[in-house]
Amino acid sequence: MPLSSKVLEDSIRLAKIRQIKWALYIVQIIMLVALAVLLIFVMGDAQLRPVLYLPLDSFAAIMVLLILVMCIESFFFRIMEIRFARSSSAKHLMAKNSIRGAVTVAIAAGVVVVILMTPPVLSVIQNVTSKTSVLSAEEPVIFWSRDPLAFQEMVEVRVTAVNPVEVYLVDGGLYEAFNGTLSQMFILRLNKDLADYEVDGEVVIDVPEAEHTQYVLVLNDVDNPGSVASVTIVRDVSGIFTGVVSLLALAIVVANIAWIAYLMPIERKYSRGSIYK
Repeated sequence: MPLSSKVLEDSIRLAKIRQIKWALYIVQIIMLVALAVLLIFVMGDAQLRPVLYLPLDSFAAIMVLLILVMCIESFFFRIMEIRFARSSSAKHLMAKNSIRGAVTVAIAAGVVVVILMTPPVLSVIQNVTSKTSVLSAEEPVIFWSRDPLAFQEMVEVRVTAVNPVEVYLVDGGLYEAFNGTLSQMFILRLNKDLADYEVDGEVVIDVPEAEHTQYVLVLNDVDNPGSVASVTIVRDVSGIFTGVVSLLALAIVVANIAWIAYLMPIERKYSRGSIYK
C-alpha cells in the first residue's frame, strides 16, 4: 500500500511538471509574437507599402534568446521528470531521448555559428549577393541601405569607369526633392572627399549606416559626355546576426554539450535495468 501510494504520488507530480512546462512554453510563444509585433512594426519602422520592409534581424535575436531560455528550462524540467519517473526504463528512455534531442539542437546551432562567425563563409555570402549595375547620366542607380527583411546591409559601393567622371551618393528623399539637379547633387552628396567622388579607374564609397534609407547614385559625365560606369553594391550580413545571434547560438551549443555530459552517466546508470535499448 505505501508503495502504491508513492507511485501514485510520483505520477501526479510528473503530470503536474509536464503541465507547468507546456503552460510556460505557451506563455513564452505568446510573448515572442508580442515582441515580434513590437520590434518589427513599432520600433523597427516596418512597412508593407509602398516598399516592403520587415526588419527580422532584431526579432531573430529575440527568438534565439528564447530558444536558449527554453533549452535551459527543458533541462530543469527533464531533471524533475527523471526524478519522479516510476521505473528505471522510463528514466533511461527520458535521458536517452534528451541526449538525442540535445545533439540535434547542438548541431543545428553549430551550423548557424559556423555560417555567422566564419570569415570565409561570410565572404562567399557577400560575393554571391553583391549586385552589379550600369550607371549613366540618364539612369541613376537606386538602392536601399538594407534588404527588405534586414538580413543584409549595404556596406560599400564600388564604382569603375574607363573615362574620368564624378559620382555622387545622395539621400533618396533629397534626390526627389531637387529632381536630381547635378549642382544640388554635388552639394548634397554624402561622399564628400574628392577621392570618393572623382572616378578615374575605381572608387570605393562607404554607405552610411541607416535603418531603412533609400540612396541614389548619380553620375556626372560633363567632362566626358556619354560615359558610363559599372557599379557593384557590396552587401554584408546584418551586424545583429554576426554579433548577437551568433553569440547566442554559440551559448546554445555550449549549454547542450554540458547537458549531454550531465545526462550520459544517468543514461548509463539506468540502462542496466531498462527494457529500452
